[in-house]
Amino acid sequence: MTFQTSSKVTEMQKILNFCSEIEFYLKIAISCTIVQQIFYLLLNNIEINFITQVLLYWLLGSISFYSIGILIEKGIKSNDVLKDKLTARVQTVKNQPFPSFTVKGIITGEIKAFLSALIILYLAPEVHRGNSLLLNLGWFLMRIVAADFCFYVAHRLLHTRFLQKIHLKHHEFRDSSSFVAGHKSLVEYVIVAIADVLPIFIFGYDITQLCAWSVIGNAYNLEGHSSLSIFFIPSDFHDLHHTCFNGNYGIQGFWDRIFNTLNPPNKKPGIMFPVSFIEDITIKSSI
Repeated sequence: MTFQTSSKVTEMQKILNFCSEIEFYLKIAISCTIVQQIFYLLLNNIEINFITQVLLYWLLGSISFYSIGILIEKGIKSNDVLKDKLTARVQTVKNQPFPSFTVKGIITGEIKAFLSALIILYLAPEVHRGNSLLLNLGWFLMRIVAADFCFYVAHRLLHTRFLQKIHLKHHEFRDSSSFVAGHKSLVEYVIVAIADVLPIFIFGYDITQLCAWSVIGNAYNLEGHSSLSIFFIPSDFHDLHHTCFNGNYGIQGFWDRIFNTLNPPNKKPGIMFPVSFIEDITIKSSI
């Protein structure tokens, strides 16, 4: 009887563990769909040629990257109440200085971003999908699952002996801060960019979808490196990767759980699946 109860709890635990990762995908898809509707309303009646698309995609990515990062680092982290509430680290990491902004660094970064936008939009197939909620929700859901898988594979390869040197610049920081997300070598930048855009070549793109993805993608990427649990990702998921230098290769834990490379982060109650609360109830009811 005890064995059966334990087995049921284990199975329930596995289901609840996956709920956290599924919630991430749903939050990304829903957030992107909402933002896409806004861009559709703004751009629907405007004739947008190729060069305008490139400039829009590049500027939106750059502006959202810096503005979201500054909001996290200078806004949320400067508020002690919010910082304590949103931090769920397993291990305290010694503070260290983070890379400072330089004119050269910003210009170099923007050149890379512009060239990436130009190449992506030139090569990827354009598909006009309008403002159908279900169609866009489905596109973003497939997009994030595929992007997470592509990033997992690329990131895990960067931790092999053959490619590790390429990735060491990003790992100069055991502690983590939002803008560490952009601290990488040129070769790694190219590899990660290819992994991120592969789903666009698979599913095609609508410029309003790319605009929405750019904003939300920057939001979860910056949050993932911020050491805070704001909305999308547990604060210590990527922290544990930087601290231990292995495991947690995905954007979040789904593919790490599938391929048994997960270094479990602390959970916090979710919006759609309050996993922590359900786990407590399940464990108590089984005792």
